Amino acid sequence: MTTPPLHKGEREVNASAVLNEVEQASHAAHCIALLDDINDEPIDILIVDHYQLSASFSKVMRSRCKHIIVIDDLANRQHDCDVILDQNLFEDFEFRYDQLVPPHCQKLLGPEFAILRNEFYRSPPMPRNDYHILVCFGGSDPTNLTERVVDILIELKSLTFSADIVVGAAYSGVNALKAKVERLPNAKLHVACGHISELMKAANTMIGAGGSMHWERAASEVAGIIITLADNQVETTRCLHERHCCLWLGACDEVTNEDISKAVEFAINSPQEMRKLANNAVSLVSANKNPSFVMDTILNIVTR
Repeated sequence: MTTPPLHKGEREVNASAVLNEVEQASHAAHCIALLDDINDEPIDILIVDHYQLSASFSKVMRSRCKHIIVIDDLANRQHDCDVILDQNLFEDFEFRYDQLVPPHCQKLLGPEFAILRNEFYRSPPMPRNDYHILVCFGGSDPTNLTERVVDILIELKSLTFSADIVVGAAYSGVNALKAKVERLPNAKLHVACGHISELMKAANTMIGAGGSMHWERAASEVAGIIITLADNQVETTRCLHERHCCLWLGACDEVTNEDISKAVEFAINSPQEMRKLANNAVSLVSANKNPSFVMDTILNIVTR
């Protein structure tokens, strides 16, 4: 079940702007009406994952729900929930929600509770004889960092490495990128790749963005050279960098080609140091050993 679409006026505000109490109550009433059409019994668990909803929504939903789980990472509003889940790492991540949730609420905080797709649990990393680099900045890559990195790899092709280059279906410069990748020995371009976990596990180092890819890299035991693409990626990436869990070069509009080139050279020439970064990142998600870990943890809380 999803909340009803936002009205035109609501769509024009920032996507993370919290709706007022009347608007949230209206959305909750709509959800309750949908539930009433299906079954008049209370539902066991409601999961709320929506930046514009807060305690005002959940309090209305309480009449139809035994337990409410909230997924968040902003920590900017009150929640009425039994479990709060925030997989991100911040300086004060253990305490961010202390004043935002009820006293009885169980807090599942930090990368240990990262929500990962099943594919990241299927097989261990694959050993390689060469130094292998994966480049992936997500789907559309509007700043075209992928091509910038490939240009730098071409300049460094005298070094010994192989590479996988990944872009999404929305990437607009595929033909130009393909021509450049062909200039790299032992490199392959993947468009709309459906097996990113396999490519991560085959790599020694991944050059990419922040966000949820941090935890995918950690689960895949691959070191990260990170260029942040948005402000909301900075704080977690900085924390990981300071804890020696990744190599953060800075924001996309600040990083120079020389910064990227030096980082790649360091990675290739210092594989043991990159291995340490990867191992430190792995330790953050080491408890998360199977696809059902997070859900099992939640069920254990709400059924005890």
